[in-house]
Amino acid sequence: MEQQDFPATHEPTSEMVRFFDERTRRHIELVQMCLHKIASKTEHRAELLERAKVHDQSKYSDEEWLPYVWHTESHRCRQSGESFHLPDGMKERIRGAIQHHFSSNRHHPGFHGEINDMTEVDLIEMVCDWTAMAIEMGGDSARAWADKKVGSHYPFNEEKRKFIYDVIGLLEECGVGDSRAEYDRNPDK
Repeated sequence: MEQQDFPATHEPTSEMVRFFDERTRRHIELVQMCLHKIASKTEHRAELLERAKVHDQSKYSDEEWLPYVWHTESHRCRQSGESFHLPDGMKERIRGAIQHHFSSNRHHPGFHGEINDMTEVDLIEMVCDWTAMAIEMGGDSARAWADKKVGSHYPFNEEKRKFIYDVIGLLEECGVGDSRAEYDRNPDK
């Protein structure tokens, strides 16, 4: 993706950058925790531990960083009820960054030409990503998200669906949802 120079009005505030950094770091830590917990329960331990080291690092790339800072701020403002407007052209940059992110990270179905080509490692990382998001949003499991999206938005075959729900069950058995309390107590961890 070609880098473009944007006017100073596209420069995020230091508070926006700080929030993006903290939120992204916490998200990555939650995904890493999930991957570490499940790694010992599968035959994919080594590969899952490698995935934990690089999860979502593309968000710090030139193609993604600035749009994701703005995207994260827009979500924060929407959740808190604050008024917020993206600068001209940023909505398109955000769409491009999301597309870049999906096409650069195997744990996103958009990386794959055919969704059912996702490997077990891809699916485990995807479920860990969903679980981290659930914890961030006040939940404790990816089950509700999967119930809503698997089959409709994500047309996995029956074998992949079963595997996804098995992984969700393993994470629930590991007590990953208990991390919610730790997450709430230590927002700056």
